[in-house]
Amino acid sequence: MNRMKQRKISFLIIFFAVLILSVAGAVSEPVQPASPAASPAETERSDGGYYMIVDEQKKPIDYTARILHKGDQFITAKNMRYEITSIKGDYAYTRLLGKEAEAKTTSLPSESIWSQLIARNDKPTIGVYHTHSDESYVPSDGAESIYGHGGIFKVGNVFTKKLRQIDFTVFHSRKPHDPHDVNAYYRSRRTAVQLLKKGPLALFDVHRDAVPPEVYATNVDGEDITRVKFVVGRTNPNYQANLEFAKQLKAAVDEKNPDVVQGILLAKSDYNQDLGPRCMLIEVGAHTNYREAAQRGVALFAEALPAVLGVSSTKTPSQSPAPETPQESSGPWKAAFWLILLAAAVLFGYLYINTGSVEGAMGRIRDFFSRIKSFSWNERIKRK
Repeated sequence: MNRMKQRKISFLIIFFAVLILSVAGAVSEPVQPASPAASPAETERSDGGYYMIVDEQKKPIDYTARILHKGDQFITAKNMRYEITSIKGDYAYTRLLGKEAEAKTTSLPSESIWSQLIARNDKPTIGVYHTHSDESYVPSDGAESIYGHGGIFKVGNVFTKKLRQIDFTVFHSRKPHDPHDVNAYYRSRRTAVQLLKKGPLALFDVHRDAVPPEVYATNVDGEDITRVKFVVGRTNPNYQANLEFAKQLKAAVDEKNPDVVQGILLAKSDYNQDLGPRCMLIEVGAHTNYREAAQRGVALFAEALPAVLGVSSTKTPSQSPAPETPQESSGPWKAAFWLILLAAAVLFGYLYINTGSVEGAMGRIRDFFSRIKSFSWNERIKRK
């Protein structure tokens, strides 16, 4: 076989390999585009730093790794509401707006679209997912980020288990949305939409923060826990409804365990909360806290949900397991399928080079399968 022919064959092999990979990319599930109200791309600092939010006396009132803007607000654990007036470096300066009126734990108005979804369920339903599926807790997980399998899933598992004990039906999506980049919320939006089709009373996106451990660490009844922070996007049409929901959650938790809620951050973003009036992002501790403490904290938070959602917490836990959302692991299977297809193309090219023709390559393949069939038949005869 001359050199020119070998080059042509090599070109054909490369061509088919590139074609297969291109088709694989084309048929893979596209990221659902966000609505016009979708969140701005940048939601967290990428430099490993965090902001210190200070009052007019320059005393710290909060810390956060989320991107802050002038006009963002923070409601402290004691219901004091501050507004950010300027940001210089790692410091966010505020002015006091006053004390926030405590919310009442009332149910959603019956005329809302959300309540129409609720009416289709016999048991109260909660949706749980994780936009940043890599988030982990260094003291327990050994790293602050574990691609696709972060410790945050285990925090979500405890949250789910506790809610089921209260007799909620919980759909907990463990679908990863990595990488942890500016498009994570666009990818998780599809998951949120799928969960909303289940008609939940509320939808929780469970995260952890990236600040020093003392920001969230506390002790309740002799046990170390982390506090929980609510994050409300103030640039979506459901801002007021979601803020009211956050205030109701805080009031209910404060009544049972006053030291569990760290505060409410109102940030210039969306966080997919435009999808409904009870879509809430919660920060459960930071990467510097122990995951076990975060799990205890989120369990205490879960205990307050019946009061907000109008559900009795005295029910006997259901004996039958509540349904789970699919793990949606089709991505790895698709990748494996296309790798197998690519390997087949390379094998065919190799046989083509050795036989010098398409017919010869196909003959080798037919001969191979014929031998397998013959071997299988002989084995059956021996067994008989």
